[in-house]
Amino acid sequence: MATSSCLPSQGTLSVFPFLAHDEFESACRAFLDRVRTARSSIVQWSSIRLQSTGPILKISQTLLSSDPSLSQDDASTVPLHSQGVYDPQLEACEEDLEALVRAADTYDNLQVDYDIILSDTYQVPVLYFVLRQADRLLGIEEVYHYLVPRQYRKNIQSVGIMGGISFGYHPVSGTPAFFVHPCNTADAMKDTATGQGIGPEGYLIVWLGLIGNCLRLQLPSELFATEGGPQLENVRY
Repeated sequence: MATSSCLPSQGTLSVFPFLAHDEFESACRAFLDRVRTARSSIVQWSSIRLQSTGPILKISQTLLSSDPSLSQDDASTVPLHSQGVYDPQLEACEEDLEALVRAADTYDNLQVDYDIILSDTYQVPVLYFVLRQADRLLGIEEVYHYLVPRQYRKNIQSVGIMGGISFGYHPVSGTPAFFVHPCNTADAMKDTATGQGIGPEGYLIVWLGLIGNCLRLQLPSELFATEGGPQLENVRY
């Protein structure tokens, strides 16, 4: 995420670096409107919606399990034709487009469902998520393998400034889910956004830059760089 991007200003937050319930809901609605009016080429999520119960900002996206960037530690998950390895079956059908499509379809895609909820205890947003492949829930090893980029793993595993990945129950649905523990979120927001004069939506965008990047929930700077607002020249994610 760019360090000099403009963020929307919506007035002063009442309890910064925390977030009040009405400010969180306002931030979610403003961000949802922003995404819906953007070109689909900017944000390529499967879906985004606001569930009133909670409220919960729900985002889903599909990741190609054959994408080498999702498997930085184990090249065996990359299709053979992506590694330059000779495969006579692939060579035999390389002129057959339909056959190539069938070969690509043998690699099940990954589905990630993210829920962003305001914690009543910590008064900061919390990211809950599940990772699926072919309707099968994946575990913590697959989460680190597919979702956490290598540069963030040390901080996540050591419960650093980003908190740490925990497993528990979704506070609204009651279903099992992973979540990024919010114990350090307020301090991270204070260190990152102090003095920027951001409003609710700006808070949510900064938070997504901090937490989302660790789990491939990435925001392109083009999504919010078109409006005037505070310059985040000193923000480092």
